Amino acid sequence: MTLLFRLRQHPGMAVSEPPPEDDTSLLTTALNHHWAWQDGWTSRALQVINYYIVVSAILLTAYTGAINGKHYALAATVALFGLGVTALAAAAEIHQLTAASLAEPALTEVQNRIAARLRLDPGRMAGFQARLPPRRRTGTALAFGFATLVDTGGLLYALIR
Repeated sequence: MTLLFRLRQHPGMAVSEPPPEDDTSLLTTALNHHWAWQDGWTSRALQVINYYIVVSAILLTAYTGAINGKHYALAATVALFGLGVTALAAAAEIHQLTAASLAEPALTEVQNRIAARLRLDPGRMAGFQARLPPRRRTGTALAFGFATLVDTGGLLYALIR
């Protein structure tokens, strides 16, 4: 509510409530802004995962080549680099998902206001919003936790050989 009220205040405008006909366009603008915010950060989170998959494939190829060539010190170095890349990718992914989730409360509020204005059930517009981010974070933690175990296993294998 306060965000939308601030959007309506213009330099020469009194602090009173603006005309009702402006409310729909401002709500639409606010909704578009919050969707763009969430979509942008979510897209970048998916890009982090895509880049991580590509880098992991390259490192796996280098690691396999080093193990097959019996260059265990090089394999251990590649495994250490893999651990570092996993840590950086996990931190970047968590940051992207956290930034995307910042749009959730405002997005839900704007959707509820639009639903009330159109006399729709608010649960149909914004009900799914609150359930998605925890699943994403849990999946991210599990995926990067598994990747860390694989990287650590590869490092131990190279050091033991």
